[in-house]
Amino acid sequence: MRQLGTILCFYPILSVLMESGKGLSVCALLFVNAFFWPWMAWRLALASDDPTGRERINLTLDAAFGGVWVAMMALSPLPSFVIMAILVADRYAAGGWAQLIAALQAFLVAFVLVWALQGAPVNMNFSTRTVWLTLPLATFYLLALSVVSYNLTLNLRLKNRELERIALMDPGLKIPNRRLFERRLESEFLRTRRGESAAWLMLIDVDHFKAVNDNFGHEAGDFLLAEISALLRDGVGIEDIPARFGGDELCVIVRDAQEAAILALAKTLQTRISQLRLPASADFSCTVSIGIAPASKVDSIHSWLRHADEALYQVKRGGRNGVHLWQPSEGVTH
Repeated sequence: MRQLGTILCFYPILSVLMESGKGLSVCALLFVNAFFWPWMAWRLALASDDPTGRERINLTLDAAFGGVWVAMMALSPLPSFVIMAILVADRYAAGGWAQLIAALQAFLVAFVLVWALQGAPVNMNFSTRTVWLTLPLATFYLLALSVVSYNLTLNLRLKNRELERIALMDPGLKIPNRRLFERRLESEFLRTRRGESAAWLMLIDVDHFKAVNDNFGHEAGDFLLAEISALLRDGVGIEDIPARFGGDELCVIVRDAQEAAILALAKTLQTRISQLRLPASADFSCTVSIGIAPASKVDSIHSWLRHADEALYQVKRGGRNGVHLWQPSEGVTH
């Protein structure tokens, strides 16, 4: 952007300098500023221990150079005001108010010094050639600035989404954590209330998980939970949402299913989990207790959670390793 800006500024400034009879040395300085300074600024930033801080200084120097050339043009209105407008827009886009204020200060200091040394001339005339040479600066550069700003905003938005996704995922199990689970639970409850879905909540508790940690170590417990999470990711529907509910409890929000299908899914998951083995014990067998509640038969998210939890504890009271489906009247154990 710096190289593009200096090149597009070079031609209208050169036109005004030539029309006002400036010497070859001044035009040579303009050439150095337009074609060598961007490369030099890039090298200085690249070699610096603080490239961002160095670039802030470079941006301020850009503004000072702009003040010099506006003064050398004796305030020739068309190129001068276009350059000033672009400096303001570019500095604010690059660093906000702090960068803009620093740039304006540098611009004004450089302008006043050079303008005063020249006797404070004012040139309100400009040729048709200067107009034509200013048009690319007034159009192409602003268009390029808009494209660059949009791309930076888009990249930042994508980065923020990725950071949010990471913050809402359980790093060890690679499934949503409790925070994201609660968001999705609310969303699916509302969809069911609107008649757009028939969501179910399945709470899964690993039976005697403390004994796994005690007998084989916490690493074995973490391994077991990770394996069960992988089974959930692969075993549920593409639109269903497995998540970590807390501790050794996992859950699945099934977005749209009938009672027979949800019970079949629970039995399938039980069977697949029972086939898991620990690296430290080929004889190890894992069982889980599963409680299920439908969103269509409750009046709030809290009731939905509570009824699924009640169904889970019904299984635990019955000896674990089972599936219980909560019913509005009397629960039925399967």
